[in-house]
Amino acid sequence: MAVRVLEGSSNCQIDLRVYNVEGDLHQHPQLDERSLIELLQPIADASHTRDRKRSPPDSACLPGTRRGLIKWIASWVSQGLLIKKKHVLWIYGYAGCGKSAIAQEISERVQSGGRLLSTFFFCRNAGDRSEIGRLPNTLASQMAISLPETASFIKAAVKAEPELLQIESSFSLGARLQRLLYEPFKAAASQASLTKSLISTPYLIIIDGLDECDDKEGVQEFIATTLKFFKHNPSIRLRLLITSRVEQHIHSLLTADDRVYLKDLADHCSRADIENFMGTVFDAKTKADPVIQAHIRQNGSWPSQDDSRKLADHIGGSFIFASTLFRLIFEPPTSERDHSTPLDRFSLALSIDPGLDDLYTQTLARSERLPYFTEIISALALLAEPLPISGIAQLLDIHASAVAHVLVDLQAIVQVPGTDEAPVTFYHTSLRDFLTTESRSGRFFAPPSFHRHLLICCLTCELRRRQQLPQVKLELRKQTAAVRYSLQHGERNHWNCGHTIFTSDDLKILVQLRRKMVEVLPSDEKAAQFTNLAIDLRSLFAQDGFTTTMEQAVLMYRKALNLRLHPHPHRSNSLDNLGMALYSLFEREWSISHLEEATSMHRHSIHSLNTIGVSLTSRPPFRCTVRRSAFVHILTQIAPTP
Repeated sequence: MAVRVLEGSSNCQIDLRVYNVEGDLHQHPQLDERSLIELLQPIADASHTRDRKRSPPDSACLPGTRRGLIKWIASWVSQGLLIKKKHVLWIYGYAGCGKSAIAQEISERVQSGGRLLSTFFFCRNAGDRSEIGRLPNTLASQMAISLPETASFIKAAVKAEPELLQIESSFSLGARLQRLLYEPFKAAASQASLTKSLISTPYLIIIDGLDECDDKEGVQEFIATTLKFFKHNPSIRLRLLITSRVEQHIHSLLTADDRVYLKDLADHCSRADIENFMGTVFDAKTKADPVIQAHIRQNGSWPSQDDSRKLADHIGGSFIFASTLFRLIFEPPTSERDHSTPLDRFSLALSIDPGLDDLYTQTLARSERLPYFTEIISALALLAEPLPISGIAQLLDIHASAVAHVLVDLQAIVQVPGTDEAPVTFYHTSLRDFLTTESRSGRFFAPPSFHRHLLICCLTCELRRRQQLPQVKLELRKQTAAVRYSLQHGERNHWNCGHTIFTSDDLKILVQLRRKMVEVLPSDEKAAQFTNLAIDLRSLFAQDGFTTTMEQAVLMYRKALNLRLHPHPHRSNSLDNLGMALYSLFEREWSISHLEEATSMHRHSIHSLNTIGVSLTSRPPFRCTVRRSAFVHILTQIAPTP
């Protein structure tokens, strides 16, 4: 029977929302032919064993510090389930109070006892480590190594439902956590004898920096799934340690469950720990510095007891403030006009207002007059993942020496590697928070509008490489860091963050770049670029209002559609994109031919009947009764016949 659309409706208006989804069709090789780790594709630098110099945070507890808290956590982890204990521990506190150092210390201690199951250290603006999509795969792959009995259960789950491996799939994050992590662990644990399961030490999962994950809804789903699992399995031999700052989306769930231990790290930052830290640093630096040694021979101990007390008072309980302050004191100056010694800079350190903002401001001021300072600092703050000096230089199209010149005086707050190929990172993510909050950073603010510049830089960088290898598919592993970054993050990060504030001049530059790009792309990548070009043109049309701009967008959508013949997985997207652009032309020119073709595009799309109805949205008033009659006539024609 025929389906009637909008039958009996009056004054109807369908809200128009467009979601464009682009991407490659992902196909899995035969599961039996690949190892479990190859299947899961974990994030390699997310665990406590990562190279902390390349993959922050670079945190560790000094010997003799945090003894009481570490002892308590070790006791909580090691108690068998004959003693009633809560499964989850949340350690929270302000930036720089040592949460990651605690997580690192506990990871290493528990691993030495053979009971560490998995660890994941989130890090803001660190690519996949700032997202939650690959958390289940990464934790499961570590678990398969730590507890080999779980491997067969993980592989069985993946073989039965291969989509579990995909971030974007029909499975929710919670379902993927259950099938890849919690259920395999439970199945392996159930094989142990009852006596052994009751008295043996539980396994531990550690999640550090949960607040640094960009996906707040994903974080809440992770917490809710985990708490539900422990509620239904109160005797499971598993514990979870979470560290984070206090943020509402985390706090609201963890504090509402009485099965969660809550520990405020501020209550465990003792003055003795800070003094121990100071003593360790000053002793090491004194042994390596002949100027300080000569001063001590002539004047006695340095710093004096009184100055040491003042410095400890000044630091308070912040380890990150102490670390940054010590680097400011002991890092040698690079300016030819700066002949200060650590003895001189000690007095400066005492004059800096407590807290990181003033320290960041004074340190950044050292380099702010250098060429490209603003571009380099803004890029460091807004890049989706860190780049080496050579990568920053190539992306911004400046000399590597200019980047190094800016960074060398910032080593108290920026970790500058010894080679051009290791990434430049912040010692602490609080610096990124500072730079991206205008009320705190003032003249050093990295505005969201800089995403526009970064996208243009990414496209320019990619275009140069493709012009060297026209019509060739680029292999990521063979590209420079800047080209890899441009391919992976240019569109996903900088377009998504900046497209709403692009100026018409920005968009015209993007259109020019994409027109050149499509000429050198391999044939199987042209359709996506035509689509991106059309999106830029539609954004430009929203600003300039020229019909010719939208006509160019329609032409680009047609070219994309012509390259996506049936049964291409994205043909329906192209049909809908073209239909929407044609409808925009109809709104502009009131041409019935545009409306008829828009209707045809949606009718041939594999989308639902609601999608078909989008192009027929009534947006009164119509300009004349003739067009209203024609519109009603088209409405009556779209109902499919039996």
